[in-house]
Amino acid sequence: MIDAVVKNTIVPLVLRFGLATIFIFHGSHKVTTENDWGATWANKMADPPNKPTQLAVAWGELIGGIALAAGFLTRLAALGIGLIMAGAIYTITGKYGFDAFQHGYEYNFLIIVICISLILMGGGTLAVDRVFRLRRRRV
Repeated sequence: MIDAVVKNTIVPLVLRFGLATIFIFHGSHKVTTENDWGATWANKMADPPNKPTQLAVAWGELIGGIALAAGFLTRLAALGIGLIMAGAIYTITGKYGFDAFQHGYEYNFLIIVICISLILMGGGTLAVDRVFRLRRRRV
């Protein structure tokens, strides 16, 4: 009994809230008036991405983090955040190797692993997604 509660409720909740905290934090720092609402947050980088990409990343982090916190479209939000991290590895951290101490992609890799876990297991029993599933079954 307790195993089912832990696997179906606690684990997805901890993973969702952990990722949500990270991405709401980072997204909210990118989506500011100083950064043109997300269009110029990376302009100080050596080779910044174009404005549409900066907007997509900034708003994807913020909205994806909020969706994960609520458990709303959990699998889709985790997929989006995983793609953002894969893009970060491809464009920025990949050239430094795996080691985070050398500015590598170790941190991005861990986030992708957590995203894959959420894609596979879903948001759990304490997610808005579950309300939609229950409502669909009744109809």
